[in-house]
Amino acid sequence: METYHDNWNACLLFRNKQLTKQLKEYQNASVLAECSSSLLVSLGQLLRLHQNPSYGIIREETEWTNLFTVIDMFYGGCLSEQLSSYGLSMQELKVCYLISARLGNKAIAVLFNITPCSVLKAKQRIKGKLTLSAADCLDKYIQQY
Repeated sequence: METYHDNWNACLLFRNKQLTKQLKEYQNASVLAECSSSLLVSLGQLLRLHQNPSYGIIREETEWTNLFTVIDMFYGGCLSEQLSSYGLSMQELKVCYLISARLGNKAIAVLFNITPCSVLKAKQRIKGKLTLSAADCLDKYIQQY
């Protein structure tokens, strides 16, 4: 009888995971259905950043604002509000958003037309402003928001 209950619990847990995943996909799809055309453009830009980053994908501040909105929708929270008290510059906030979107140093460097070493230095400055220790990982810290 014990094995039957264990198997039943395992089946229920598996089905719960499936339904949770389907619900998340449905929520993402419903968010997209309500998006404006500018947010859909930003979604395309985010996809390009992941697949083939290049300098100049995002040119204007309004495009950055829309990209922030898309990243907040897909990666959770409102990062700009959560980081507002740390006095980050707009460039540092952009780096944080790109980290939140799980972009690597090379992709960020290509987007800003800088070296990956410059991205590391920028991350170190951000860590200082966020009062993180040297042992803390900025990427994990930002992605947990």
